[in-house]
Amino acid sequence: MHIGVIGKGKVGSTLGAAFTRAGHTVTYGIREPSTQPGAQSIEAVARAAEVLVLATPFEALDAVTKALEGASGKVLLDASNPLGPGLSLVVGHTDSGAEVLQRKVPGARVVKCFNTVGIEVMANPQVAGARAMMFFAGADAEARSVAGRLAADLGFEPVDLGGLERARLLEPAAVLWIHLAVVEKFGRRLGLRLEPAVTAAPLVKTPTPRRLAVLGAGHIGGGLTRAWRRAGHEVLVGAREPGDEAIVALERETGAKAMAVGKTVIDCTNHVGPGFTLSYGHQTSWAEEVARLLSGARVFKSFNAQGAENLALPVSAAGPAVNFFCGDDAPARAVVQQLVADVGFEPVFAGPLRQARLLEPLMMLWVQASRALGQRALGFRLLRDAR
Repeated sequence: MHIGVIGKGKVGSTLGAAFTRAGHTVTYGIREPSTQPGAQSIEAVARAAEVLVLATPFEALDAVTKALEGASGKVLLDASNPLGPGLSLVVGHTDSGAEVLQRKVPGARVVKCFNTVGIEVMANPQVAGARAMMFFAGADAEARSVAGRLAADLGFEPVDLGGLERARLLEPAAVLWIHLAVVEKFGRRLGLRLEPAVTAAPLVKTPTPRRLAVLGAGHIGGGLTRAWRRAGHEVLVGAREPGDEAIVALERETGAKAMAVGKTVIDCTNHVGPGFTLSYGHQTSWAEEVARLLSGARVFKSFNAQGAENLALPVSAAGPAVNFFCGDDAPARAVVQQLVADVGFEPVFAGPLRQARLLEPLMMLWVQASRALGQRALGFRLLRDAR
């Protein structure tokens, strides 16, 4: 296949080299082709290539898209991310960089792809003995099929998330990858997978028994209550209605007691609005709103990016699933980390509470991926090569 890569920086060069190794013909299109041997104008590449890959900074979008008139009808893979100062997204929540691109090049068939990992994984998606997943999204089913085949050609396990609006989930996932790789120092050989859950965690009593309060006895609240009681914590279960049948049943099953919440609050919820969309994001998150409403509480976000099935089965054949958590209070961080481990997960700290703006979209990504993969008992696994 003839692939035209728009941009010859680190991302463009890495993807181009990987496509070449996979047997494809690659040409590079840049704004000033005379400055780089072998490069052509964007206009020429857009006319000649079968598939185009956008690998330029988001701030160059206006200049680049003016040269993409020849892209009409062609698959255009968007590998860019709309990043601003401080690892922030300049577009998000109700829009995405990919949707901006689609509006600027309406004739192209845009697919968001190759944006959620760094060049080290693009060059070799086999990380820690497993294939990193490559999630992608686009309005055109045939174009998504092309994206999936090309991702597989590079060595990724492709996962089709459906419509282009799902790019609103992939761009926050890219920021999470950058934060973990660089700020939290996990290293850039870092990939993500969803693994089927196969077993409960080994029964290990917590080294620090605590008095915990869980508000709600539904799938998530009930699952956490059972897991923390098994680990040896005292659990208090609260509900708005005294004598709630679910609370009473959970008390009888686990020995938990009905009471109120403590000062450190773990927000496991996702504020989902009409059309199964997040009510908050980009400039704030539901967890930040909870912290504002519960002034003085030490709020953490956790247990929100997987299904209740994983609370009972947090371990895959490859080991414990990861559970991301974030929050601002340093002393409480160790407490939350231990509580995550007590359920059977591998705890992964994702930074301050504002990172809930990334973890809440990750829940939506989990939902769409579990639908694509046909099962709910799936947990995230963070692939890391030894440094």
